[in-house]
Amino acid sequence: MKEGLLISASWVFLKPSMLETLPILGVEDPRAFYRQARAVYRREMESLPEYVEGDVLKLNLAQAVMLGAIYETCDPKPDIDTLTRFYHDFLMHPRILRKKMARRDMLVPKEVRRQVDIGKRSQRASHPFTWQFTVEVEDEDRFTATFTRCGIYDYLKSRGMAHIVPAMCAIDYSMGEISNHLFLRNSTLATGGDVCDCHYVRKSAATQEEREKSESDKRAEALRGGHTVV
Repeated sequence: MKEGLLISASWVFLKPSMLETLPILGVEDPRAFYRQARAVYRREMESLPEYVEGDVLKLNLAQAVMLGAIYETCDPKPDIDTLTRFYHDFLMHPRILRKKMARRDMLVPKEVRRQVDIGKRSQRASHPFTWQFTVEVEDEDRFTATFTRCGIYDYLKSRGMAHIVPAMCAIDYSMGEISNHLFLRNSTLATGGDVCDCHYVRKSAATQEEREKSESDKRAEALRGGHTVV
């Protein structure tokens, strides 16, 4: 599967952050490790079929391929807590990226419509590692995206790495914490659920119950995924 310009550019942009955060995984020579992991990543990407009309979230799949390559390259293998902390710091370290994520408004009508459209397109998905989901809008301050397929889970499961998926899932809560929305989720495919139910609530409109539930969901998901939340 070809990377495409966006995916190629993202890894160039994120390389300094990766080199800085790899020591979290016990890596003593980040540059040598990066070259090894990048080679595994390229091998894996080349082995995947191309996305076609209906397949969605290609960048998310590329991130799963990279995390899988990093995990494969690690010796010894990190535990899920360490991997979760690495993935969080790796993505959250670049200031430009943090500012961009903080400014992203998931609840503006244009973004909600975009999510609805992507969900509709995903119903025609045919790639073995893609997503299928629907979006239900409750009101101008809340919507839910319900995933029946997750490309991250399906891909990493195919490589015998389903247990590391929660390290990526946890980033949804981190993005909510720096953005204008609360993120809530009762279940994930990666931790035995029938769906991933992703709830977005505008912080300024959130009830106290929703605020408490967001934190409760985060902790419950971490426990199901085998890691802790500080």
